Amino acid sequence: MQGLDRAISSAGGIARDEIDQNLMIKKMPGVFVAGEMIDWDAPTGGYLLQACFSTAVKAARGVITWLHTRN
Repeated sequence: MQGLDRAISSAGGIARDEIDQNLMIKKMPGVFVAGEMIDWDAPTGGYLLQACFSTAVKAARGVITWLHTRN
């Protein structure tokens, strides 16, 4: 068993080629993903938290853009 030093986020989730530049699922318009919903491997701790926060902001901006382009 390895300690917390070697822990990584769980792999799996939506493949990067399945989402657009705004983190919207291509096959599901209006559905956006962030954080560990996206398929990636990352160390736990600050890097993982920062990646989750950053993709959440990116997805939120994508939602705003998507909503504005629909009207």
